[in-house]
Amino acid sequence: MLRSPDLAGRVLDGRYELIELIGEGTFGRVYRGRDLRLERAVAVKVIKPWWAEDPVWLERFAREARTLARVSHEGIVQIYDVGQTADSPYYVAELMEGGSLADRLREGPMPPAEAVDVAQQMSRALGQAHSQHVIHRDVKPANILLGANDRVKVSDFGVARLADGSSHGPAATAVGTPRYMSPEQARGTATGAASDVYGVGVVLYEMLAGRPPFHGESAVEVAVRHLNDPPPPLPQTVPPQLAAVVQRALRKEPDERFPDGGAMADALAALPARDLRAAPAPEAAAPGASAAATRVAGAHTAATAMVREPEQRTAATALAPGPPPGPTPTPRRTMHRPHRRRLLAALALLVVVAAAIALMSGGSSSATVPELRGLSRAGAAKRAHANDLRISFKSRYAKRKAGTVISQRPGAGKHVDSKTRVRATLSAGPPPVPVPDVVGRTAADAQSALERAGLHANITRVAAPGKQPGTVTRQSPTATASAPPGSTIALTVVQTPRWRTVTSLKSTGSGDGRSVAFRIRGERWRLAYDMSYDGTCGFLLVCFGPNADVVKLPAGDRVDSFDLHEGSGKTHELNTGPGIFQVTIGAGDDSAHWSMRVQDFY
Repeated sequence: MLRSPDLAGRVLDGRYELIELIGEGTFGRVYRGRDLRLERAVAVKVIKPWWAEDPVWLERFAREARTLARVSHEGIVQIYDVGQTADSPYYVAELMEGGSLADRLREGPMPPAEAVDVAQQMSRALGQAHSQHVIHRDVKPANILLGANDRVKVSDFGVARLADGSSHGPAATAVGTPRYMSPEQARGTATGAASDVYGVGVVLYEMLAGRPPFHGESAVEVAVRHLNDPPPPLPQTVPPQLAAVVQRALRKEPDERFPDGGAMADALAALPARDLRAAPAPEAAAPGASAAATRVAGAHTAATAMVREPEQRTAATALAPGPPPGPTPTPRRTMHRPHRRRLLAALALLVVVAAAIALMSGGSSSATVPELRGLSRAGAAKRAHANDLRISFKSRYAKRKAGTVISQRPGAGKHVDSKTRVRATLSAGPPPVPVPDVVGRTAADAQSALERAGLHANITRVAAPGKQPGTVTRQSPTATASAPPGSTIALTVVQTPRWRTVTSLKSTGSGDGRSVAFRIRGERWRLAYDMSYDGTCGFLLVCFGPNADVVKLPAGDRVDSFDLHEGSGKTHELNTGPGIFQVTIGAGDDSAHWSMRVQDFY
């Protein structure tokens, strides 16, 4: 299996220090870095060496850099520079702290207001790209970065394609991520701004539902579902107007979606703020609310209309012009026989309707409340409905398992009117406990403190130069939070110092010297090397072999200089403390082979 080398500790072009690896994709690795010239944090994406051998992928990498540089917007990751290492090209971009939307979604679905805010910022940024004829084509949570102050930035335009004449021809392959791929991408046909709108719709659906709309055993199955299947309904807590926006974004035909990201952002911004607050799921309809009841209600309305109809017609007749009225007749004489028969039939129908309603709703005027304690929410609802009772729920902290009914009102065995609402209380689990502050303690002390609080520790040991080994340097959640009993608290603990190889270099056989820059974190470090002469140098009294010069950057002050001695397992140790250094190996007068490793102790 091909593995890309870890370049952490290297300095690219004497300017960009690679501090640690923070992400990896198919084509490149992303490092947290530092621009030594401007003294600012940056992200550096380095393409993997084997892709650099393919001119097609090199062009793709260059296109990504050009695309990012072309689109300027506060919601799109900014590119700063492009460069080339000995093996691979790289670009330098804005560093976003805070993780991705994919990290946030591992915690579960988001409240509608929060989801709409993220989707609106995404859409606005993509709308700016669309206005410059740039299509992202790989909108997904992993490419949405969340920063401070709820800022959202779109990253990784690696598969973006300029929406010019060439982008609308037939595509040879489907590009994108299957779960978030538009139907036209799945077909491998032309893409446009509406393709990104579809991606935003899938991401917004996942933010609201906690999962993408389509799943499958393979990428092909997922793509087929994007092509043919309607998305499943969103949870009932999603406001209807917001659900309508999602449905429009997920239309199969691009022309039926929002035309671009800006239009979708405007639709999201127009949603009433009050409707974005999560509402409780509507209660299930009580048994008995059937089509028969609807028919009875319709019959009652019809009967009422039949009773009123003669009165309306009589009034209309009285208002019509005609001969002068004669003697006032009695009501019996005024009512025509057909009208009387019609009225009697309507009254008879009302009696039948009333009897039907009584049979349907009042046939059993009382019910016995069943025992609900110990059941789950679903089980309690099912049992209550089976007894012709309605039910509502609330929750409170308790020792019982979360989601279990711990009390009810009225109590079990009570005789109540049919359709009475039973109020059940669910356990929310034990109350949360305060998280103790264990930063600065030893790992053993921290574990004991967490166990006394009813919590567990998950320890990750990391190198931390200058800090006491075995000491806790970070915890999550922090001491300002609380957590359910039995929760796991992540601890970062300083590991015992050891020699770590930072970088390496070796002779090329050409007689030329070599140079490399790197960062040292510990108080001391060493150069470990092997060296042997070529040819007849061993027969001479004096051999002039390779020599090493060490300087400290960026000023270039000399730290040390020494000759490489023949043999294997040689070391030369320095006690300079942390900093950026450069080692240059001079070839010497006599030909020799050598290899060297820079090793830091921390």
